[in-house]
Amino acid sequence: MPYAYQGPATVTVMALYVGQAPNELTTLELPIVLSNAGLGRARIEFGRYVLGPKDANVLRVVLPDGRLLHGPISDGRNDPLGGWLEFEVKEHELALDQPANLNGWKWV
Repeated sequence: MPYAYQGPATVTVMALYVGQAPNELTTLELPIVLSNAGLGRARIEFGRYVLGPKDANVLRVVLPDGRLLHGPISDGRNDPLGGWLEFEVKEHELALDQPANLNGWKWV
């Protein structure tokens, strides 16, 4: 299969630096093509310019099934007619429901 996922995703481009407040911009339902870019790396391709903070260094992609992929941006291109970003992958499942055992914590 040439890609792992094709369709809309929530994409957040972040600038995370020690000693500075986090800066991030999120694009909802951005049409992407997600593919494997090698061991521990993923690549998204998109057909329009994606807004993000200056000196962005981290990408978060949330797929409609709740899968979350995030990590440091390693390479990319962002042009008015589209582009691509490669990033190191740390994959986690988003908890869409409350966990059964909250250990004293409450959802607000």
